[in-house]
Amino acid sequence: MYYPRNKYRLNPDRKNVKLDSLPPFLSPPGAPGARPTASCPRGKSPLVTSCISQHDYFEVYGRSFKVKRPRDRGKKIVPDRSGTSIFSFSSNSRRRVREAAINAEPCLVSQFGLTYHEIWPIDGRECKKHLNVWLGVLRRLVPGVKYLWVMEFQSRGAPHYHVFLTIDPDPQIQKELAAAWVRIANLTNEAFRFHNHRKNWIPWEMRGGGYVAKYLSKVSQKCVPEGYYDFGRFWGASRGLVPSPGIQSEAEYNEALSMVDMETGEIRQASVLLLRWMGRLADKQTRGWSRFRSRAQEYSYSLLQGAGAFHQISEYLGRLKAAQVPF
Repeated sequence: MYYPRNKYRLNPDRKNVKLDSLPPFLSPPGAPGARPTASCPRGKSPLVTSCISQHDYFEVYGRSFKVKRPRDRGKKIVPDRSGTSIFSFSSNSRRRVREAAINAEPCLVSQFGLTYHEIWPIDGRECKKHLNVWLGVLRRLVPGVKYLWVMEFQSRGAPHYHVFLTIDPDPQIQKELAAAWVRIANLTNEAFRFHNHRKNWIPWEMRGGGYVAKYLSKVSQKCVPEGYYDFGRFWGASRGLVPSPGIQSEAEYNEALSMVDMETGEIRQASVLLLRWMGRLADKQTRGWSRFRSRAQEYSYSLLQGAGAFHQISEYLGRLKAAQVPF
């Protein structure tokens, strides 16, 4: 458990305060008693009367934590990319696919490979059509399945897909999926044996997305070869793979958990303490490379493995406030 050091004076007579429950927004999404954070208690006015997207707020996913500062968006000039083509896998795309991989629900538990053998298309639209038709077969065979796919180019120039799935490997399903890919891409019997091999669909534990990060570091395989065209995005996911995050406005968070330092009378903003401690966690996770501590107070920033710490710190602040001497 990650508990910050207690710097607040507690009431000795109230050491054993029993909390009926924490504020509902501190409960993980779907937990008993949790409520949508955008709502307000009956009979009370909302803390913010305008759209939450105009205010600073927090997004809490299954594993990730994000600080959103909408005011910094106006400082950026979005370039006009109409009529342009994608030729490489950008750093922002790497970050987004890693976030999708570790926040998937249910978890991604296996990996299926799709490749070409003797011949392959150099037209990206045709290649993506093959993938789309195959994914349609997958959805018919396994209703409700979710997936994430990543494209790369092998050293020989052939397009190749890694498809991460939420189902365990199954020999009968693999046989039908292999036959479907061979039929769709117009491949040979040798290609069927390759895709039907047990090593082509393997169990996979995503954990912290470390494999995805290492896999995406192969930059040489994330650039479109010369002469190829219209390949578009390098990754994609099924609809609903990542559940909607819990959204908490910073103003509501401070209203619920801010405290008074009984020695100085200073109001300790809960969000300031939260981001300070989350910054220390980010430094520890990245060995000092993260800029979360210096940027999150003013700009939008995310912590890939921060949701658990957010709930622990929020619970800790709630207990401190419940046991604090009345001001």
